[in-house]
Amino acid sequence: SYAQALKPDSDSPVYRVSVLEGKVMELMNQPFSGQLGDHLIKLLNSTDYHTLNIAVAFAKNSGVLRIKSSLQKFREQGGKVHVYVGVDLGGTSYEALTALLIHTDSLNVVHSEGGQTFHSKIYQFSGKNNGLLVVGSHNLTGGGLWTNFESSVHIPTDGANANETAVHKELEDYFQELTSLKASFMSITTQDEIDTLLQNDYVTKEVADHVRRAKASIQDGTRKRLFGNGAPAKIPRLTPSKKKNTAAVSAAPTVTTSVVASDENQTIWFETREMTGGSRNILDLSKKSLVEYGDPTSTPFDLGEAKFMRGGVEFFGLSPTATSQTKNITLNFEGVDYVENTILFPVGANANGTWRLQIKGVDSSNRKVTEAFRTKGEDFYLVKKVITFTKIQDDYFSMSVFSEIELEDFKAASSILARNGSSKNARYLGLL
Repeated sequence: SYAQALKPDSDSPVYRVSVLEGKVMELMNQPFSGQLGDHLIKLLNSTDYHTLNIAVAFAKNSGVLRIKSSLQKFREQGGKVHVYVGVDLGGTSYEALTALLIHTDSLNVVHSEGGQTFHSKIYQFSGKNNGLLVVGSHNLTGGGLWTNFESSVHIPTDGANANETAVHKELEDYFQELTSLKASFMSITTQDEIDTLLQNDYVTKEVADHVRRAKASIQDGTRKRLFGNGAPAKIPRLTPSKKKNTAAVSAAPTVTTSVVASDENQTIWFETREMTGGSRNILDLSKKSLVEYGDPTSTPFDLGEAKFMRGGVEFFGLSPTATSQTKNITLNFEGVDYVENTILFPVGANANGTWRLQIKGVDSSNRKVTEAFRTKGEDFYLVKKVITFTKIQDDYFSMSVFSEIELEDFKAASSILARNGSSKNARYLGLL
């Protein structure tokens, strides 16, 4: 059968295992001997394959956003991407399905109402002359592709023998059997279908799940920690491309895998109330915040003053006192990147003495985010809401919008609760 595993060679981070008939199967033990996300990006960026089939139990924005540029390039070169994903145990998010709908050729949800969990983790690349089958424990999440302890076997195929033909046939049969589940199989073709899954609690928004877990953690704050923090693991940053000129629109972010994103998944939220701007799309970011509870000491928000901390603009990488600076950030809203949302400290007659985030970005087709807001059926979508920003990196954030009736849940889940200003009348903000 198989020979003994060998140590990684100089060209590969994975353990190699010799297979009969001269082929090599690879064993990846993440993060020690490689990270599947890096490997998937390389495979998608190659020209060896024309189809990628993915079957996973869970999908999150943390994984999908980091491979979406490669998925886009793969499809632009004629490749096809088909995804089968479960929605059990809260493992798949609304945002991930929304992004996958945009960046795949077919998206399918598998779910049994009888408690039978869809738990496959398969990545199948097919090309004209060869293929690669990855089977293991990796979900389509940041943890599954980069930071978790995961294992998988990587099996190269070229269809040259009966065993390989049989494996491919069994996999084709498996996908066909999933499709034939009828009532337990849903082909997702529109955003409305994802919205229906959200409305019926089959998926949740990622920040909403974060809020739920944070509240539970606070309530269970007496639990003693018995373990350490595991092994160090890198997760790639997403680097937005720069505009070539003032009229061009920035391309989708690309991935750089050499930087550790230690601040991944930090989230800040803001109570909006009425907002400002013609489209009610300008969010005030305070220079100083009045702390309601929590301790900002030893955090970037530490101001060195009792009862106060640095303002909300600090979260976006700007010093509250550096009022001459401006910054453009990319916001991912419902799966789409909108570039050139500007943070500035206005001056002049209409200035109110505070920083502002102008949520005015455009996507790759020059469509404004405010147009996406208008499709929600409200005159001013951001008014009387809770807006959340999850940091992917210093200039790239995922944005979600919630009803103000959820404000009390956000307040209860926050590690630090403050006012978006220095008075008791200012709007709330919180750190999750």
